[in-house]
Amino acid sequence: MRIGTIYGDVFAERVIGNLINFKSFCEGCEPVCSECRSGYGSHVGDIVGIHPTDPPMPTMIEDPEKHIAELNLTSCDLLLIVAIHHDILSSVDLLVEATGAKAVIVPIEDPTWVPPGLRAQVKETLDNIGIENAFPKPFCTLEPGEGKLIDEFMETYRVGKPIHYVDIKDDSIAEIGPVRSAPCGCTWYVSQKIRGKSIKDTDTLFDEIAKAHHSYPCTASMAKDREYGDALLHIAGYNARNAVCDAVGITDCKFSHEKS
Repeated sequence: MRIGTIYGDVFAERVIGNLINFKSFCEGCEPVCSECRSGYGSHVGDIVGIHPTDPPMPTMIEDPEKHIAELNLTSCDLLLIVAIHHDILSSVDLLVEATGAKAVIVPIEDPTWVPPGLRAQVKETLDNIGIENAFPKPFCTLEPGEGKLIDEFMETYRVGKPIHYVDIKDDSIAEIGPVRSAPCGCTWYVSQKIRGKSIKDTDTLFDEIAKAHHSYPCTASMAKDREYGDALLHIAGYNARNAVCDAVGITDCKFSHEKS
């Protein structure tokens, strides 16, 4: 799969860094690395286009086609669009035309990136031209079912809503790691920080998960999202905890965070 990205926030670089998996990307095991990510490999060859947009941009862009042409976008199968100017995002059909993308993912780590009305408009445009699309808010809520190519993206790169494998011995986490990681790579970090922890001492376990999630750090916004009624950073934190609870069989710690 060929992945292209156009972005206006460094969150995109975190996601690309996770896929590339360069040596210094994660420092969860300082001072000695346990090489937990070595089995993940590197997907650097699949990253065909990294296109930052240059801020500051004008408040209104009257000719988005001109700005899009200046980006010299690369052909790709799946286009990742992160925190770009609303006027350019609203011209998503031109972005698809320029890249030939068959699927578009627009992660929302901050409510200001894609307000609900703009999301509905962009989704309608993509649906009308037959392009798979997903708007995970935040990115670590992405689950299968948004389309064949998006599902392939999740399966190939093991990213989306976190899932852990785990080995429990004597009520402690002997081994743990991501089956599917949050796209930013946070799940790898969390797993390293909770290895060896007791699943009976849930207060300590949950504190360690929260501490790791914040220390990574999660880049989701602390601004209150009007659809969730909560900060997106908190939603990501609930996902991190829920993934561990599911893996180790703790049933009384689940957080529900449905959008209104």
